[in-house]
Amino acid sequence: MTSAQKHHPESPTTSHPQETQLYIISISKLIIMASLSMGLYLYYWYYRHWLLIRGQHGLRLIPLLCTIFGAVTIYFLMKKIVARCTQANRPVEGSAVGVTLMFYAPILMIVGWEFYISEKLFDSLPLSAFTLIPIMLTLLYTTFFSVAMVQIQQSVNVCEGDACGFENSKITWANVLWLIVCWMPITALFGYLSAYVP
Repeated sequence: MTSAQKHHPESPTTSHPQETQLYIISISKLIIMASLSMGLYLYYWYYRHWLLIRGQHGLRLIPLLCTIFGAVTIYFLMKKIVARCTQANRPVEGSAVGVTLMFYAPILMIVGWEFYISEKLFDSLPLSAFTLIPIMLTLLYTTFFSVAMVQIQQSVNVCEGDACGFENSKITWANVLWLIVCWMPITALFGYLSAYVP
């Protein structure tokens, strides 16, 4: 055994906790960033979760695919987080099935409204219902989706011993840059359209 090994017997595993940690962010910052970026920040948020769960750093194909197909992999993400919480002997906020149901139930309701409402029911509904019901379904979807995301993040924060997410609670210049990049295409589009408005 060399002198380096005597002084650092744990060196082969010192990076293990960093590889298995989960992405911590405060709930308020997550909501602010998701709202101001029109939901685009959630793709980064989702990718970071999968990247850290797989113990990888930098751009990787599998976490990227999990992010692209986030609607399909949300159950497996929450299941892995719940497993981490159980392993760390931490309380679990929500369940994989519950988060998945909250995510899919409003979508199924919207699909049902669009494709499976009978013509007889259409005839009996007042005209105002055709405006109110889609708005209500959209609000329902936004609410359920937000609760699902909050449950996932709260489970992560509790699992990592930072229930309030203080470690990542401040809006940084990198976050501001992210928001600017998210809004640039829309700003350019409005500028282009306004040039042709009489």
